[in-house]
Amino acid sequence: MKSIRKVALACMAAAMLATSVNAGAQTRNQDTFFTFSQAVELPKTTLPAGTYFFQLMDSNSNRHIVKVMSQDKKELHATLLAIPYYSNDRPSDDPQVRFMETPAQAGAAQTNAIKIWFYPGNSIGHEFIYPRSQALKIAARTGQSVLTTKTETEASETVADAELTRVDSKGVDTEANLTAQASPENAQPVTEQQPEPTREPVGAITGTDKPAPEPAPAPERAERKDLPRTAGELPLLALIGMGSLAGSRMLRRARR
Repeated sequence: MKSIRKVALACMAAAMLATSVNAGAQTRNQDTFFTFSQAVELPKTTLPAGTYFFQLMDSNSNRHIVKVMSQDKKELHATLLAIPYYSNDRPSDDPQVRFMETPAQAGAAQTNAIKIWFYPGNSIGHEFIYPRSQALKIAARTGQSVLTTKTETEASETVADAELTRVDSKGVDTEANLTAQASPENAQPVTEQQPEPTREPVGAITGTDKPAPEPAPAPERAERKDLPRTAGELPLLALIGMGSLAGSRMLRRARR
């Protein structure tokens, strides 16, 4: 009976451990399902409407390589490179993608390109790096700048920041600005630096044109008419006691 209990406890512990490991792996790799009601564009591919599985590649060197798979995770549609995108907004509790939306045009099919993917609770997303030829087309039709490479060379896992740029709707390169402080989409509002207040010397009067009041004269000391009492009663009592002792001795001697 005891052996059966041990086996049951071992199975429960193994199941709990497997659940914990699986949950940790899901969080680390940011496993996410997205359902799109229409076709969406990604670097080097277009996904038809449907449900897809997004996941970070389990790499210690680069945590911004994204795998896009079918809903059953059996078919790999794309392996995409991205860079961290720092958002100042409050992180959402739901997974999000942000699009570079194509303006509505009569007779033109709208295929929106995905710009950034956010995992729930994260303020740091993954901004996709588009091939230059594709980026130029997206920028031209959306009017937004698109992250790409400075040349037609395909971005690799070891892409350096110096190799990246953004192209605008006119095909002009602008600085990529990959940090949270420099990114135009994430720039903090610039506040004018206020000059330091002028420091007055110690004791100066500020904020008023009235002179400081003169100090009140010290009160005069009243003249004493009686002598100060400098001794207590204890010495007098001691003197009386010593006199009494001397008197008693003299009486004893007289009686003898």
